[in-house]
Amino acid sequence: MTPFPHWLSQALPESDAWPVWTVRSVHLLQLTGADHLRFLHDQTSQDLNSAPPGHLARSCAVTATGRLMALLEVLVDPHGARLVVVAGDGPALRQRFDRHLFPADQVTLLPMVQARQVSLLGDGAASLLAAEDMAMDFTSAGWRPVSLGKGQALLLRGTDFGDGVPGVRLLLPDPLPLPPWLQDQPQLTSAQTELLRLQQGLPMGPNEINGTFNPFELGLAGAVALNKGCYLGQEVLARLVTYDGVKQQLRLWRSSTTLEALPQDNLVQSEDGARAGVVTSRAALNTGSVGLAVVRRAWLGASTLNLGNTTISLSLPAAAQFPPRA
Repeated sequence: MTPFPHWLSQALPESDAWPVWTVRSVHLLQLTGADHLRFLHDQTSQDLNSAPPGHLARSCAVTATGRLMALLEVLVDPHGARLVVVAGDGPALRQRFDRHLFPADQVTLLPMVQARQVSLLGDGAASLLAAEDMAMDFTSAGWRPVSLGKGQALLLRGTDFGDGVPGVRLLLPDPLPLPPWLQDQPQLTSAQTELLRLQQGLPMGPNEINGTFNPFELGLAGAVALNKGCYLGQEVLARLVTYDGVKQQLRLWRSSTTLEALPQDNLVQSEDGARAGVVTSRAALNTGSVGLAVVRRAWLGASTLNLGNTTISLSLPAAAQFPPRA
C-alpha cells in the first residue's frame, strides 16, 4: 500500500490495525435484455460493447455538453449489467436512461434500489475475506456473487479510492445486514473517510459532481475511453483532448491554520488577486485544513495560492488521472 502523507497517517488507525472498513449507501441499477451493453456503451464513457461476464469497469455518465452527471461502476453478467452509482444523482440517471430507450431497444430497465457498499481497505482485505470463504481470483474477473448469511451479496475488486488504497468491496442489497465479523475490524469514522477521499481526489456530489465540471477536470480520465464510438457527450470530450482544451484541473490543497469558514465566493486567488480557481471541498485537521479545489490552467504549476487571507499549498490528488497534453 502506498504510504500516506503524514497529515493523513496521523488521522487514520495505526497500520497494524488494518484492514479497516467503511460503509455507505449507494444506488444500484440493473439492466437486462439483448441490447443492454450496446445501450450502456452509447450512454456512458467506457467501452462496453464486447465486455465479458464478470467485467468491472469505472465509467462516467455525462451530459450532452460533457458535464459529469454520475460516476459509475459497471458490473457485466451473462444476461445484463448492474450499475453502482459511486457518486452523483442515481434517480436522475435512471430517468435519463428511460428517456433514451426506444421501443425497438431490447433493454429492460429495472427499478433503482438502495444498497450498502462496504469497503475493506488494506493489503489484508483479501485474506480476511478468504478466511470467511469469500476468496476471489481477481485476475479473471472483477466481481462475483457471494453468499452472506441468509442472502447474497456482490464482491467487487478494488476500492473507491484508487490503486493507492488496495482492498475489496462488498455490495449488500437492503435489508441484508452487515456481516458480524466486520465488528472485529476497525471502522473508519465519517471524518476519516472524508480525509481519505480528499487525499485520493475522489469527486463526490454535490461538491464536485454538480453539473459544472467535466470528467477530465475532475481527474477521471481513466474512466473515459478515448477510442470508442459515439456516446452522449463524446464529441465535447473528444475535442477537449484533441485540442488540449482542458482549462482547469482538480487539486488537493492544505493550510497550516484551521479555516473556520471559507470566503463567501469560495475563490482561490493568486498573489496579485487574480481568480485562480474555486474550492469544492474542505475538512478540518488537528493542525490546519485540507480540501479539494478546481484550479485554472495558468496556475496548475503553482505550489501556493491564497484562500481568503490564508496561504494554501497545492498538490496532485493521489488517484487523479488527467488526459495527455497535446
